[in-house]
Amino acid sequence: MVWKRAARLALSALATGFFVLGCAPSYVIERGDSIAAGGGGASVNGGGASGLGLGGGDASNIELTVQEWGTFTSMQGPDGVDLGGLHHEDEALPSWVNRRNFNSQLDYYFEQLPSEPLQQLETPVLYFYTAQPASVHVEVHFNQGIVGQWYPDATSFAPALDDLTEMANGAMTWDVLADPTIDAATLQAVDPTEIWAPSRHVASTPIRGTATGDAETEQFIFYRGLGMFEPPVKVLSEADGTMHVQNASADALPAVFVLRASSTGGYVLTLGPLAAGGELTLAPPDTSLYSATYVDTAGSALHSALVDSGLKDDVAQAMVDTWTRSWFGNVGLRVLYVAPRAWADGWLPTTITPTPSSFTRSLVGRIEVITPADEAALVAEIDANASSGTAMDPTSLGRFAEPRIRYALGNLTAQASLDYANALLAAAHALP
Repeated sequence: MVWKRAARLALSALATGFFVLGCAPSYVIERGDSIAAGGGGASVNGGGASGLGLGGGDASNIELTVQEWGTFTSMQGPDGVDLGGLHHEDEALPSWVNRRNFNSQLDYYFEQLPSEPLQQLETPVLYFYTAQPASVHVEVHFNQGIVGQWYPDATSFAPALDDLTEMANGAMTWDVLADPTIDAATLQAVDPTEIWAPSRHVASTPIRGTATGDAETEQFIFYRGLGMFEPPVKVLSEADGTMHVQNASADALPAVFVLRASSTGGYVLTLGPLAAGGELTLAPPDTSLYSATYVDTAGSALHSALVDSGLKDDVAQAMVDTWTRSWFGNVGLRVLYVAPRAWADGWLPTTITPTPSSFTRSLVGRIEVITPADEAALVAEIDANASSGTAMDPTSLGRFAEPRIRYALGNLTAQASLDYANALLAAAHALP
Protein backbone atom coordinates (compact mmCIF):
# COMPACT_ATOMS: atom_id res chain seq x y z
CA MET A 1 0.00 0.00 0.00
CA VAL A 2 1.23 3.53 -0.77
CA TRP A 3 1.41 4.55 2.88
CA LYS A 4 3.76 1.68 3.78
CA ARG A 5 7.55 1.42 3.39
CA ALA A 6 9.05 3.67 0.74
CA ALA A 7 12.38 5.12 -0.29
CA ARG A 8 13.87 7.78 1.96
CA LEU A 9 12.19 11.13 1.39
CA ALA A 10 14.03 14.39 1.85
CA LEU A 11 11.93 16.37 4.33
CA SER A 12 12.17 20.15 4.65
CA ALA A 13 11.81 21.85 8.03
CA LEU A 14 10.73 25.47 8.38
CA ALA A 15 11.77 26.74 11.78
CA THR A 16 9.48 27.95 14.57
CA GLY A 17 8.94 27.66 18.26
CA PHE A 18 6.27 26.74 20.80
CA PHE A 19 5.58 25.31 24.19
CA VAL A 20 3.30 24.54 27.02
CA LEU A 21 2.42 21.73 29.18
CA GLY A 22 -0.59 20.42 30.84
CA CYS A 23 -2.06 17.78 33.00
CA ALA A 24 -3.76 17.31 36.27
CA PRO A 25 -3.95 14.33 38.61
CA SER A 26 -3.71 11.02 36.76
CA TYR A 27 -6.81 8.98 36.08
CA VAL A 28 -8.04 6.42 33.58
CA ILE A 29 -10.26 7.24 30.61
CA GLU A 30 -13.34 5.11 30.18
CA ARG A 31 -13.31 2.94 27.08
CA GLY A 32 -15.25 4.60 24.26
CA ASP A 33 -16.72 3.41 21.00
CA SER A 34 -14.40 1.22 18.96
CA ILE A 35 -12.89 2.57 15.77
CA ALA A 36 -14.45 -0.23 13.79
CA ALA A 37 -17.88 0.91 14.92
CA GLY A 38 -17.13 4.39 13.58
CA GLY A 39 -16.59 3.15 10.04
CA GLY A 40 -14.03 4.22 7.49
CA GLY A 41 -11.04 2.58 9.13
CA ALA A 42 -8.27 1.08 7.02
CA SER A 43 -7.11 -2.20 8.53
CA VAL A 44 -3.49 -3.31 8.29
CA ASN A 45 -2.94 -6.83 6.98
CA GLY A 46 -6.60 -7.61 6.82
CA GLY A 47 -7.93 -6.80 10.25
CA GLY A 48 -7.39 -5.48 13.74
CA ALA A 49 -5.96 -7.65 16.47
CA SER A 50 -7.48 -7.62 19.91
CA GLY A 51 -5.63 -5.89 22.70
CA LEU A 52 -4.83 -9.18 24.47
CA GLY A 53 -3.26 -12.49 23.64
CA LEU A 54 -0.38 -11.03 21.65
CA GLY A 55 2.41 -12.65 23.62
CA GLY A 56 2.23 -10.76 26.90
CA GLY A 57 1.41 -12.03 30.36
CA ASP A 58 -1.97 -12.47 32.04
CA ALA A 59 -3.64 -9.08 31.69
CA SER A 60 -5.25 -9.39 35.12
CA ASN A 61 -1.81 -9.46 36.73
CA ILE A 62 -0.21 -6.67 34.70
CA GLU A 63 0.79 -3.51 36.55
CA LEU A 64 0.89 -0.89 33.80
CA THR A 65 1.47 2.86 34.03
CA VAL A 66 1.48 5.28 31.09
CA GLN A 67 2.90 8.78 30.59
CA GLU A 68 2.08 11.00 27.62
CA TRP A 69 3.28 14.37 26.40
CA GLY A 70 2.40 16.21 23.26
CA THR A 71 2.19 19.64 21.70
CA PHE A 72 -0.34 21.61 19.66
CA THR A 73 0.51 24.76 17.75
CA SER A 74 -1.49 27.62 16.27
CA MET A 75 -0.88 31.15 15.02
CA GLN A 76 -3.07 34.11 15.93
CA GLY A 77 -3.32 37.60 14.52
CA PRO A 78 -3.39 40.70 16.74
CA ASP A 79 -7.14 40.13 17.13
CA GLY A 80 -6.63 36.67 18.68
CA VAL A 81 -8.20 34.78 15.76
CA ASP A 82 -6.63 31.41 14.82
CA LEU A 83 -5.28 31.41 11.27
CA GLY A 84 -5.33 28.61 8.70
CA GLY A 85 -2.37 27.12 6.89
CA LEU A 86 -0.75 25.12 9.69
CA HIS A 87 0.29 22.12 7.58
CA HIS A 88 3.99 22.98 7.29
CA GLU A 89 6.56 20.89 9.16
CA ASP A 90 8.73 22.30 11.91
CA GLU A 91 11.41 19.59 12.02
CA ALA A 92 11.78 16.61 9.72
CA LEU A 93 10.97 13.11 10.92
CA PRO A 94 12.96 10.01 9.92
CA SER A 95 11.92 8.58 6.57
CA TRP A 96 10.81 5.29 8.14
CA VAL A 97 7.99 6.92 10.13
CA ASN A 98 4.62 5.71 8.80
CA ARG A 99 2.52 8.22 6.86
CA ARG A 100 -0.89 8.37 5.23
CA ASN A 101 0.79 9.31 1.96
CA PHE A 102 4.40 8.39 1.27
CA ASN A 103 4.22 9.83 -2.26
CA SER A 104 4.08 13.48 -1.29
CA GLN A 105 6.11 15.80 0.94
CA LEU A 106 3.33 18.37 0.74
CA ASP A 107 0.34 18.88 2.99
CA TYR A 108 1.95 17.15 5.98
CA TYR A 109 1.91 13.83 4.05
CA PHE A 110 -1.84 13.89 3.57
CA GLU A 111 -3.33 12.80 0.27
CA GLN A 112 -5.37 16.02 0.33
CA LEU A 113 -6.48 18.79 2.66
CA PRO A 114 -10.27 19.32 2.67
CA SER A 115 -9.80 22.55 4.66
CA GLU A 116 -7.00 24.70 6.02
CA PRO A 117 -6.00 23.32 9.44
CA LEU A 118 -6.00 25.63 12.44
CA GLN A 119 -3.85 23.46 14.70
CA GLN A 120 -0.82 21.25 14.38
CA LEU A 121 -0.94 18.31 16.76
CA GLU A 122 2.76 17.60 17.20
CA THR A 123 4.46 14.57 18.72
CA PRO A 124 2.02 13.06 21.15
CA VAL A 125 4.28 10.38 22.67
CA LEU A 126 3.02 7.53 24.86
CA TYR A 127 5.48 5.82 27.24
CA PHE A 128 4.67 2.52 28.96
CA TYR A 129 6.03 1.10 32.22
CA THR A 130 5.70 -2.56 33.17
CA ALA A 131 7.96 -5.05 34.95
CA GLN A 132 6.86 -7.96 32.75
CA PRO A 133 5.92 -8.37 29.06
CA ALA A 134 2.46 -6.94 28.46
CA SER A 135 0.27 -6.86 25.36
CA VAL A 136 -1.23 -3.38 25.15
CA HIS A 137 -4.09 -2.15 22.98
CA VAL A 138 -4.38 1.61 22.39
CA GLU A 139 -7.22 3.51 20.74
CA VAL A 140 -7.02 7.25 20.03
CA HIS A 141 -9.87 9.28 18.57
CA PHE A 142 -9.13 12.69 17.05
CA ASN A 143 -12.66 13.99 16.60
CA GLN A 144 -11.64 17.38 15.19
CA GLY A 145 -8.63 16.30 13.18
CA ILE A 146 -6.70 13.59 11.35
CA VAL A 147 -3.47 11.77 12.21
CA GLY A 148 -1.01 11.85 9.29
CA GLN A 149 2.18 10.27 10.70
CA TRP A 150 2.82 7.58 13.32
CA TYR A 151 5.20 4.94 14.66
CA PRO A 152 5.21 2.01 15.16
CA ASP A 153 2.74 0.89 12.55
CA ALA A 154 -0.92 1.01 13.51
CA THR A 155 -3.36 -1.87 13.53
CA SER A 156 -5.89 0.43 11.87
CA PHE A 157 -6.55 4.05 11.11
CA ALA A 158 -9.47 6.19 10.01
CA PRO A 159 -10.63 7.65 7.74
CA ALA A 160 -9.46 5.23 5.09
CA LEU A 161 -6.82 6.37 2.62
CA ASP A 162 -8.35 8.51 -0.17
CA ASP A 163 -11.57 8.83 1.86
CA LEU A 164 -10.59 12.10 3.51
CA THR A 165 -13.51 14.47 3.01
CA GLU A 166 -13.17 16.63 6.14
CA MET A 167 -10.55 17.32 8.78
CA ALA A 168 -12.46 15.36 11.39
CA ASN A 169 -13.24 11.90 12.76
CA GLY A 170 -9.67 10.71 12.82
CA ALA A 171 -8.87 7.53 14.74
CA MET A 172 -5.94 5.18 15.36
CA THR A 173 -5.40 1.80 16.99
CA TRP A 174 -2.14 0.18 18.00
CA ASP A 175 -1.39 -3.26 19.35
CA VAL A 176 2.06 -3.37 20.92
CA LEU A 177 4.09 -5.60 23.20
CA ALA A 178 5.70 -3.68 26.05
CA ASP A 179 8.69 -5.82 27.00
CA PRO A 180 11.62 -4.91 29.29
CA THR A 181 13.82 -7.46 27.45
CA ILE A 182 13.66 -5.66 24.06
CA ASP A 183 17.21 -4.78 23.05
CA ALA A 184 17.77 -1.07 22.35
CA ALA A 185 20.00 -2.15 19.45
CA THR A 186 16.86 -3.20 17.56
CA LEU A 187 15.58 0.39 17.40
CA GLN A 188 15.97 2.26 14.13
CA ALA A 189 19.21 4.25 14.03
CA VAL A 190 18.90 8.04 14.33
CA ASP A 191 21.51 10.76 14.51
CA PRO A 192 21.80 12.31 18.00
CA THR A 193 20.98 15.71 16.49
CA GLU A 194 17.65 14.55 14.98
CA ILE A 195 14.43 15.61 16.66
CA TRP A 196 13.57 11.93 17.21
CA ALA A 197 16.59 11.21 19.43
CA PRO A 198 15.79 13.05 22.71
CA SER A 199 12.43 11.28 23.12
CA ARG A 200 14.32 8.00 23.65
CA HIS A 201 16.24 9.25 26.69
CA VAL A 202 13.62 7.86 29.06
CA ALA A 203 13.66 4.81 31.33
CA SER A 204 10.35 3.49 30.00
CA THR A 205 9.65 -0.06 28.82
CA PRO A 206 10.49 -0.56 25.13
CA ILE A 207 7.67 -1.66 22.82
CA ARG A 208 7.33 -3.75 19.69
CA GLY A 209 4.53 -3.09 17.21
CA THR A 210 2.54 -6.22 16.41
CA ALA A 211 0.36 -4.94 13.56
CA THR A 212 2.70 -6.17 10.84
CA GLY A 213 5.64 -8.45 10.37
CA ASP A 214 8.03 -5.50 10.40
CA ALA A 215 8.63 -5.94 14.14
CA GLU A 216 9.08 -2.19 14.60
CA THR A 217 10.56 -1.49 18.02
CA GLU A 218 10.70 1.85 19.83
CA GLN A 219 10.69 3.47 23.25
CA PHE A 220 7.18 4.87 22.74
CA ILE A 221 4.12 5.21 20.50
CA PHE A 222 4.33 8.38 18.42
CA TYR A 223 1.79 10.19 16.24
CA ARG A 224 1.03 13.65 14.90
CA GLY A 225 -1.56 15.31 12.69
CA LEU A 226 -3.64 18.37 11.84
CA GLY A 227 -6.77 19.66 13.53
CA MET A 228 -9.62 22.13 13.41
CA PHE A 229 -10.17 22.55 17.15
CA GLU A 230 -9.81 26.05 18.64
CA PRO A 231 -8.57 26.22 22.23
CA PRO A 232 -10.31 28.94 24.26
CA VAL A 233 -7.05 30.82 24.80
CA LYS A 234 -6.61 34.08 22.90
CA VAL A 235 -3.73 36.53 22.69
CA LEU A 236 -4.64 40.09 21.73
CA SER A 237 -1.84 42.47 20.75
CA GLU A 238 -2.00 46.28 20.79
CA ALA A 239 0.03 48.68 18.67
CA ASP A 240 2.11 49.80 21.67
CA GLY A 241 3.19 46.22 22.41
CA THR A 242 0.71 45.52 25.20
CA MET A 243 -0.55 41.91 25.20
CA HIS A 244 -3.70 40.39 26.69
CA VAL A 245 -3.78 36.63 27.32
CA GLN A 246 -7.38 35.50 27.77
CA ASN A 247 -8.77 32.20 29.02
CA ALA A 248 -12.39 31.94 27.92
CA SER A 249 -12.88 28.41 29.30
CA ALA A 250 -14.31 27.08 32.55
CA ASP A 251 -10.94 25.46 33.35
CA ALA A 252 -7.98 27.23 34.90
CA LEU A 253 -4.64 27.11 33.08
CA PRO A 254 -2.01 25.80 35.53
CA ALA A 255 0.82 27.86 34.03
CA VAL A 256 1.39 30.46 31.31
CA PHE A 257 4.67 31.60 29.75
CA VAL A 258 5.65 34.23 27.19
CA LEU A 259 8.81 33.71 25.15
CA ARG A 260 10.46 36.02 22.69
CA ALA A 261 13.53 34.85 20.77
CA SER A 262 15.81 37.10 18.76
CA SER A 263 18.91 36.37 16.73
CA THR A 264 21.06 37.22 19.76
CA GLY A 265 19.06 35.91 22.71
CA GLY A 266 15.61 36.21 24.19
CA TYR A 267 13.49 36.31 27.31
CA VAL A 268 10.98 34.14 29.10
CA LEU A 269 8.24 35.51 31.35
CA THR A 270 6.66 33.11 33.82
CA LEU A 271 3.14 34.43 34.36
CA GLY A 272 1.85 31.69 36.65
CA PRO A 273 -1.70 30.28 36.44
CA LEU A 274 -4.60 31.88 34.58
CA ALA A 275 -8.02 31.48 36.18
CA ALA A 276 -11.10 30.30 34.31
CA GLY A 277 -12.49 33.30 32.46
CA GLY A 278 -9.42 35.30 33.46
CA GLU A 279 -7.07 37.64 31.61
CA LEU A 280 -3.39 38.53 32.02
CA THR A 281 -2.22 41.89 30.69
CA LEU A 282 1.45 42.48 29.89
CA ALA A 283 3.03 45.86 29.33
CA PRO A 284 5.59 45.98 26.51
CA PRO A 285 8.56 43.98 27.88
CA ASP A 286 11.76 45.84 28.73
CA THR A 287 14.40 45.02 26.13
CA SER A 288 16.89 44.50 28.99
CA LEU A 289 15.17 41.16 29.57
CA TYR A 290 16.97 39.78 26.53
CA SER A 291 19.71 37.38 27.53
CA ALA A 292 22.07 35.13 25.62
CA THR A 293 21.56 32.48 28.33
CA TYR A 294 17.79 32.58 28.37
CA VAL A 295 17.54 29.13 26.77
CA ASP A 296 18.78 27.51 29.98
CA THR A 297 16.44 29.64 32.09
CA ALA A 298 13.44 28.87 29.89
CA GLY A 299 14.25 25.16 29.70
CA SER A 300 14.53 24.89 33.47
CA ALA A 301 11.24 26.73 34.05
CA LEU A 302 9.35 24.58 31.56
CA HIS A 303 10.88 21.37 32.88
CA SER A 304 9.68 22.24 36.39
CA ALA A 305 6.19 22.97 35.13
CA LEU A 306 6.07 19.64 33.27
CA VAL A 307 7.14 17.77 36.39
CA ASP A 308 4.42 19.61 38.32
CA SER A 309 1.95 18.35 35.70
CA GLY A 310 2.77 14.76 36.66
CA LEU A 311 5.52 13.76 34.25
CA LYS A 312 8.55 11.87 35.49
CA ASP A 313 11.74 13.91 35.60
CA ASP A 314 13.34 12.17 32.60
CA VAL A 315 10.12 12.32 30.57
CA ALA A 316 9.80 16.07 31.19
CA GLN A 317 13.43 16.56 30.21
CA ALA A 318 12.93 14.51 27.03
CA MET A 319 10.12 16.84 26.02
CA VAL A 320 12.18 19.98 26.68
CA ASP A 321 15.18 18.56 24.82
CA THR A 322 12.99 17.53 21.87
CA TRP A 323 11.59 21.02 21.40
CA THR A 324 14.49 23.25 22.52
CA ARG A 325 15.39 24.33 18.98
CA SER A 326 11.78 25.09 18.12
CA TRP A 327 10.63 26.67 21.37
CA PHE A 328 13.71 28.71 22.21
CA GLY A 329 15.84 28.94 19.08
CA ASN A 330 13.46 30.27 16.44
CA VAL A 331 12.96 34.01 16.19
CA GLY A 332 9.47 35.10 17.19
CA LEU A 333 6.97 35.82 19.94
CA ARG A 334 4.96 32.95 21.43
CA VAL A 335 2.69 32.24 24.38
CA LEU A 336 3.01 28.84 26.03
CA TYR A 337 0.43 27.51 28.44
CA VAL A 338 -0.46 24.40 30.39
CA ALA A 339 -3.50 22.73 28.85
CA PRO A 340 -5.97 21.39 31.43
CA ARG A 341 -6.28 17.60 31.51
CA ALA A 342 -9.93 17.83 30.47
CA TRP A 343 -8.89 19.39 27.15
CA ALA A 344 -6.60 16.50 26.28
CA ASP A 345 -9.35 14.02 27.10
CA GLY A 346 -11.86 15.97 25.02
CA TRP A 347 -9.69 16.48 21.94
CA LEU A 348 -7.98 13.06 22.03
CA PRO A 349 -10.17 10.50 23.83
CA THR A 350 -7.79 7.61 24.51
CA THR A 351 -8.42 4.06 25.71
CA ILE A 352 -5.66 1.74 26.88
CA THR A 353 -6.14 -1.97 27.60
CA PRO A 354 -5.25 -3.32 30.11
CA THR A 355 -6.37 -0.32 32.11
CA PRO A 356 -3.32 1.51 33.48
CA SER A 357 -3.06 2.06 37.20
CA SER A 358 -1.88 5.58 36.30
CA PHE A 359 -2.20 7.55 33.05
CA THR A 360 -0.59 11.01 33.03
CA ARG A 361 -1.27 13.31 30.06
CA SER A 362 0.67 16.56 29.62
CA LEU A 363 -0.18 18.48 26.48
CA VAL A 364 1.72 21.61 25.55
CA GLY A 365 -0.13 24.41 23.84
CA ARG A 366 1.68 27.05 21.82
CA ILE A 367 0.40 30.23 20.20
CA GLU A 368 2.64 32.01 17.72
CA VAL A 369 1.71 35.70 17.88
CA ILE A 370 1.51 38.21 15.03
CA THR A 371 1.83 41.70 16.50
CA PRO A 372 0.49 44.86 14.81
CA ALA A 373 4.10 45.87 14.12
CA ASP A 374 4.82 42.52 12.46
CA GLU A 375 1.69 42.84 10.35
CA ALA A 376 2.35 46.43 9.31
CA ALA A 377 5.88 45.52 8.22
CA LEU A 378 4.65 42.63 6.03
CA VAL A 379 1.86 44.71 4.46
CA ALA A 380 4.38 47.47 3.64
CA GLU A 381 6.79 44.93 2.13
CA ILE A 382 4.09 43.41 -0.07
CA ASP A 383 2.92 46.85 -1.22
CA ALA A 384 6.48 47.87 -2.09
CA ASN A 385 7.28 44.63 -3.91
CA ALA A 386 4.01 44.71 -5.84
CA SER A 387 4.75 48.27 -7.00
CA SER A 388 8.36 47.54 -8.00
CA GLY A 389 7.81 44.03 -9.35
CA THR A 390 10.35 42.62 -6.90
CA ALA A 391 10.06 38.88 -6.28
CA MET A 392 9.65 37.65 -2.70
CA ASP A 393 10.67 34.26 -1.32
CA PRO A 394 7.99 32.98 1.11
CA THR A 395 10.62 30.98 3.00
CA SER A 396 11.96 34.31 4.27
CA LEU A 397 8.84 34.46 6.47
CA GLY A 398 9.65 31.12 8.13
CA ARG A 399 7.46 28.13 8.85
CA PHE A 400 4.38 30.30 9.44
CA ALA A 401 4.58 32.14 6.14
CA GLU A 402 1.16 30.93 5.01
CA PRO A 403 -0.90 32.12 8.01
CA ARG A 404 1.01 35.41 8.03
CA ILE A 405 0.19 36.03 4.37
CA ARG A 406 -3.43 35.02 4.94
CA TYR A 407 -3.73 37.65 7.65
CA ALA A 408 -1.98 40.29 5.53
CA LEU A 409 -4.51 39.76 2.73
CA GLY A 410 -7.18 41.23 4.98
CA ASN A 411 -5.21 44.45 5.32
CA LEU A 412 -4.23 45.06 1.70
CA THR A 413 -6.28 47.41 -0.49
CA ALA A 414 -4.49 47.92 -3.81
CA GLN A 415 -5.45 45.33 -6.42
CA ALA A 416 -1.81 44.87 -7.45
CA SER A 417 -0.89 44.11 -3.86
CA LEU A 418 -3.78 41.66 -3.49
CA ASP A 419 -2.72 39.83 -6.66
CA TYR A 420 0.89 39.75 -5.47
CA ALA A 421 -0.11 38.41 -2.04
CA ASN A 422 -2.35 35.70 -3.52
CA ALA A 423 0.52 34.49 -5.72
CA LEU A 424 2.81 34.55 -2.69
CA LEU A 425 0.23 32.59 -0.71
CA ALA A 426 0.06 29.89 -3.39
CA ALA A 427 3.83 29.56 -3.27
CA ALA A 428 3.80 29.36 0.54
CA HIS A 429 1.05 26.73 0.52
CA ALA A 430 3.15 24.47 -1.70
CA LEU A 431 6.08 24.46 0.73
CA PRO A 432 6.63 21.26 2.79
